[in-house]
Amino acid sequence: MDNWRQNNQRRFVLDNGSYQIRYGNDVQKHKQLNLIAHLKKTGQMIYEFDSLFDESQVMTYYKPHVRGVLVDFDKQINIWDKFLNPKLLKDCSITYPFQPFTPDQVVNKLFDVMFEYYNVDAFCPINTQKMLYYNVLAREGVSRKQFTYIIDSSHSATYLVPIFDGEIMYSGLRRIDIGGRLLTNQLKDNISFKQFDLKNYFLLSSKIKELLCFVSMNYFQDMKKPKNHFRKYYILPDFEIRREGYAVDLLNVGFLDEKLTLDKERITIPEILFRPTEIGLAQKGPTETFFDSLSTIHKDIQGYFAENIYISGGNSFFSSFHNRLSNEIRQNCSVDWNVNLTHLDDIDSVFQGSLHFNRSTEFQNACFTKAEYQEKGFENIKQYII
Repeated sequence: MDNWRQNNQRRFVLDNGSYQIRYGNDVQKHKQLNLIAHLKKTGQMIYEFDSLFDESQVMTYYKPHVRGVLVDFDKQINIWDKFLNPKLLKDCSITYPFQPFTPDQVVNKLFDVMFEYYNVDAFCPINTQKMLYYNVLAREGVSRKQFTYIIDSSHSATYLVPIFDGEIMYSGLRRIDIGGRLLTNQLKDNISFKQFDLKNYFLLSSKIKELLCFVSMNYFQDMKKPKNHFRKYYILPDFEIRREGYAVDLLNVGFLDEKLTLDKERITIPEILFRPTEIGLAQKGPTETFFDSLSTIHKDIQGYFAENIYISGGNSFFSSFHNRLSNEIRQNCSVDWNVNLTHLDDIDSVFQGSLHFNRSTEFQNACFTKAEYQEKGFENIKQYII
């Protein structure tokens, strides 16, 4: 019988991010937001990708994840049911990237849902940054790298992960509790306090952040610049002529157009990533955390990790993010280190890395079959999860 062991097209990836889901295999791909919207006016629940972006509706959003951890399986299954079909998954495997520090209870529940509800034949939960490592292997056309350092700044948090010869060095793994969601909420609250009430428009606020915000290369100097130096406008949709908003440099639009004005907010929001103390969080930024992580590694090989830094995640797409982080690391490292940062500039890097992993020789050994899970139980197999 044709199954996942013989046929790569039966090896699926479920990249279940706390903001967006990517599901598919080598020949097909499905992408959607990982949330449910509740229409305040009608009480209707919305799952469809396009409808979630309807800025004309006042919506309350519900997410299955809290701080990057899947906690509400009922909501999550309601979302998965839109594209996962148990009848079609009988002879298939699912690779599921998950973030570090995910509780065992959550991983155990994932096994139950995948085997008992979706009827998959094999399940492979695996570290998200390990899949970014496989993305690096695919990009560089190599089968293995001895030194790799991943900085993954995504929706819920930022992870810094040293990988030696394909294995995560857990002593150096670090998490910063700042991600895109916190930045969007900060911008949303700022705009709501000063201009328009956007408290029920999370996706609109996220869009404004992505269009207008950027990382300052010299934050304190930029903050001294005169008012309106960084001013840009976001023209809100009117849902008659325009269904979507857009950004402009100069206010050359009609007087009746509703607009948002952003000035220094364009740099203060991304600065939270680098200086969490700006909003009173007692955490280090990515540069300090990077060196704290390296301090757990023997000093003779620290420089090799600095030569192989890869940055990924939605926040890494802020303009100047790469340059700012690269400059800060170079300014604080040993003079004989050849620091090199590479941006994994595909927003689907984890998904693509997982597809590469599914084609690798390591894949089958990393999978757990339904029969194996039923025979041994989660407690006896969790130690082998990579």
